[in-house]
Amino acid sequence: MLIDNLNLNLLRVFECVYRENSMTKAAVELHMTQSGVSQNIKNLEEILEVKLFDRVKQRPVPTHKAHELFKRTSVCLYDIEKTLVDIKDADQSLNGRVVIGVPIEYGNNVILPLLAKWGLAQSGLTFKIVYGHASDMNNLILKGQLDFAFVDTFGLDKQIRSQKVAHETLNLCASKDYVKSHGPVSGSKKYFDDLDYISYIEDAPVLKSWFKHHLKLPNFQGRTKASLMDVQGMAQMICAGFGVGILPTHVVTKFKELGHKLHVYKGSGKPLQNAISVAYLGSRTQSPAVEQTLNYLVESL
Repeated sequence: MLIDNLNLNLLRVFECVYRENSMTKAAVELHMTQSGVSQNIKNLEEILEVKLFDRVKQRPVPTHKAHELFKRTSVCLYDIEKTLVDIKDADQSLNGRVVIGVPIEYGNNVILPLLAKWGLAQSGLTFKIVYGHASDMNNLILKGQLDFAFVDTFGLDKQIRSQKVAHETLNLCASKDYVKSHGPVSGSKKYFDDLDYISYIEDAPVLKSWFKHHLKLPNFQGRTKASLMDVQGMAQMICAGFGVGILPTHVVTKFKELGHKLHVYKGSGKPLQNAISVAYLGSRTQSPAVEQTLNYLVESL
């Protein structure tokens, strides 16, 4: 059998290089030198008589043979590890890096405190946090650059699986001074047409969702004075009286506690909910570190 001539450690090194897309990062995880990792990959290629990685700008780029090998062997390696741990009847110590995508505000306020607690209990784990909108996360997941991500409502690629884990209420807000300067509050379209708006990203999809949900206006076109991607920046501009914009309830509460006087428009009375989902590539085999971190966060939420 071919496996008689193969040290299984070579497959473990291969799995790590493939998953991390870097021999340097694999060396750190495996407590080896980079040259040692490179030599192991070379030995495996010689035994199998196939090229597993192309070297492009000093980075290992997997060949189609590497994709096939990873798909077939990674599951087996994790199963062997689980079996050995079960037989030993010992707790599994998780090791490795987990790369997680998050929206800035929800990530900082909700995900990171949970992740810090998990990290303190699992000293062998390291984390990389990537901030961005759902569209950014969609592309990074497809490229294999994120293990998983927390995203708000967005049309994800069909290859990506998602699971709703939480929700946040979206509010249309303005400073009380700004509201006062525009006369009595009214629920009419004319009242809202006369206001200035601050939106997330171009074309204001979140703002339009609020007007569609509360006022049954399917394509509201407000006078947008600024577009930005950061919730904190949005809140600062609203509090400064620059215009009207959408804020999650936890941000409204935070800024009111800081002494800012905010007005929240009532709308129809039925809250507009923004679903938060965890998203990951369904065809990708996850390491125990990624799988258990994901399970912990989902259960905690």
